[in-house]
Amino acid sequence: MDEKNIKLTIAYKGTTFSGWQKQKKGSTIQGTIEKALKKITEEDIKIIGCGRTDSGVHSLSYNANFKTRSRLTPLQIKKALNAILPADIYIKSAELVRSNFHSRYSAKKKTYRYLIICSEKSPFLNGLACYIKERPDMYLMKRAAKHFIGKHNFSAFQAAGSSIKDATRRIYRITIREEKFTIAPEVNVISIEITADGFLYKMARNIAGTLIHAGLEKLSAEDIPELIASGDRKKVPPTAPPEGLYLKKVLY
Repeated sequence: MDEKNIKLTIAYKGTTFSGWQKQKKGSTIQGTIEKALKKITEEDIKIIGCGRTDSGVHSLSYNANFKTRSRLTPLQIKKALNAILPADIYIKSAELVRSNFHSRYSAKKKTYRYLIICSEKSPFLNGLACYIKERPDMYLMKRAAKHFIGKHNFSAFQAAGSSIKDATRRIYRITIREEKFTIAPEVNVISIEITADGFLYKMARNIAGTLIHAGLEKLSAEDIPELIASGDRKKVPPTAPPEGLYLKKVLY
């Protein structure tokens, strides 16, 4: 049987997981799916993910691929996985892709969404959005966001100690919206969506944290170019908490 390359599109709630990447301690999305595939195919399969998500981070459409010699069709694999995976992980689709497709290196654009609730808490959003007491000024956040657009060296916005040599990324757009939470209309949800050609480790959360600070008037929009140019992580505001972050979409 010839080897097939299967692409999965996965939705997951990361609250109880130690991130995507398999590790020695803690339950991970990758490790959980690989164990399920072992049961289904009787093969030792390694899944290639489209990127790294931290403990507590979620995904609306995470992409991963793996090679298999199983006779099962992609649809059969999808159904079999969803039958045995925990409720916090759902396989949205499984499809046959070209042999050289790589979930990470074939990606052209990624969009992350960051959710914030302010003033009023909601038990229904516990672990699914970042809570802040004060309401940030949307106008100030949008002014600050404009300075991130374009191609920049984002060294200052990656995790401290990162070994990435080229920290240059292009941000295509940042959209900031506010809407009512359907279940509890008294709760306002602010979303920050960032689309880029790629993201450094914790870059999305560091940008979100900076935009929150701008909205709370703890820094001005005019400070952003200087922060980017500094390349110094220590000058950038604290990283926004993981529970508000969602990988929304990957384009190939």
